[in-house]
Amino acid sequence: MGIGETRGTARRGAVALAAAAVFALTGCARDGDGPTAPAASGFSEGGVAVTVRVDSGDGALRVVADLRPERAGFHLYSLALPDGGIDGIGIPTRIRVEGALRSAGPATTDAEERGLTPEGLGVRLPVYRDGQVTLRIPVRRVEGVRDARVFLTYGACSETEGCLVPVRDRQVTVPLTG
Repeated sequence: MGIGETRGTARRGAVALAAAAVFALTGCARDGDGPTAPAASGFSEGGVAVTVRVDSGDGALRVVADLRPERAGFHLYSLALPDGGIDGIGIPTRIRVEGALRSAGPATTDAEERGLTPEGLGVRLPVYRDGQVTLRIPVRRVEGVRDARVFLTYGACSETEGCLVPVRDRQVTVPLTG
């Protein structure tokens, strides 16, 4: 093997290594037969920072959304809160998908629930404890469609500082390949 072949081989190896690093850092690595998904899409609205991603780490395809109130003492309403709230108070946390993905079951979280009684309202509302709440919804892929649309509804409230403006059906587009 000549010097040119060695440099060419080394160059191809460096390019492959760089490409692998880009894929790993951006979340674009393929996992089995599942779709290739971009890095998490993120936004901040209604006083809550949100990231959304598609995950198939254990072979089960799901959409994962991380929601974190940006102010201390604010809590996200629970998935268990009824659609109309309690006595019309509160906005339930919801996640749904359309486009390239269809729901294959209900949304879940392992966040711990607690009751919150906002001052002056006389109602106890189910919310999650301080910190990040991770929602997971199992999904299946719709063939021939590239973009998945994830819709999030949520609100954050405090016992002493009131509630933040709720977010309803905030759309996040997640392009899929593969």
